[in-house]
Amino acid sequence: MYEPEAAFKVGDLIVGAYDFMEYLYYKALYPEDVPDPPTYVGVVTHVDYQPHYFGEYIYAVLCTDGSTRFFLEDEIAKL
Repeated sequence: MYEPEAAFKVGDLIVGAYDFMEYLYYKALYPEDVPDPPTYVGVVTHVDYQPHYFGEYIYAVLCTDGSTRFFLEDEIAKL
């Protein structure tokens, strides 16, 4: 099975924000009422490819607040 190459690797410093569909729809109608989603800065600690559930890579990120969070590839960017 073909496995595309991951855009990020373990040790990359990233910034991430969760992408909620409800947030996007509500903000489109009432842009002044909705604050921007919180962003998290951290280091990628694990990369896992999940073709059956998500169709893309899932990244475990150790954030600067000490929490580990999980992001999809389109929710993070390199710093």
